[in-house]
Amino acid sequence: MANFNTHFNVAAISTGLASAVLLSAEHININTALWLWCLGTIGGLLPDIDADNSTSLDIVFNIFAAVALLMVLHYITGEHFREIQFIELLAIPFGVYGILKWLIRPIFEKITVHRGSCHSLLFLFLCALLTIQITWVFNDNYLTASSFHAWLSGGFILFGGLIHLLLDEMYSVELSNLRVKRSFGTALKIADFRNKSATLMMLAAIIALSYIAPESDSTINTLTDWSSFKVW
Repeated sequence: MANFNTHFNVAAISTGLASAVLLSAEHININTALWLWCLGTIGGLLPDIDADNSTSLDIVFNIFAAVALLMVLHYITGEHFREIQFIELLAIPFGVYGILKWLIRPIFEKITVHRGSCHSLLFLFLCALLTIQITWVFNDNYLTASSFHAWLSGGFILFGGLIHLLLDEMYSVELSNLRVKRSFGTALKIADFRNKSATLMMLAAIIALSYIAPESDSTINTLTDWSSFKVW
């Protein structure tokens, strides 16, 4: 399979080009282009988070922990929350990080196996829908622009993840010796049907998230209009 540097570089180049195309078509601004580029690169690392002690797991976990901390801080400092003391403002984020690092991560490492459920299309669709929902909720979800931004965010997570799976399958074929490795077919799969419970839970979550997802008609209409696209 491809190594970390290959996954990172190919995902960064591919999603960077995709965000540049959307920028040239005036579908997004430069800030959104950079945001999508970052998400697409992260998506290119996601399938390998089931590999214990991997670089991908460290990077994705740290990003996830940072997002979780920002969400908690956003909530506890909001107007709807009671007045918070300084010591609580320090203790709560440290508590959240500690739970993620010393409880959630060890459990995740124990219940996952490399090239298992996380190395599947089902997992990528779940991550994409979660990204859509989180991005939408933390914007003004009554605005059409917010739903467009949310769908693009989820789409780039999915795009980056697909690049990862395709790369692993390509590396399973040795063109020089015309030989197919034993790992062929284990990367790009719909789901890990050996783990039925995980597959059923992900499927249920995908159905639920699809039901509450923002409207997509405006996103489809926008992405089908390329009249403003300029090559140079």
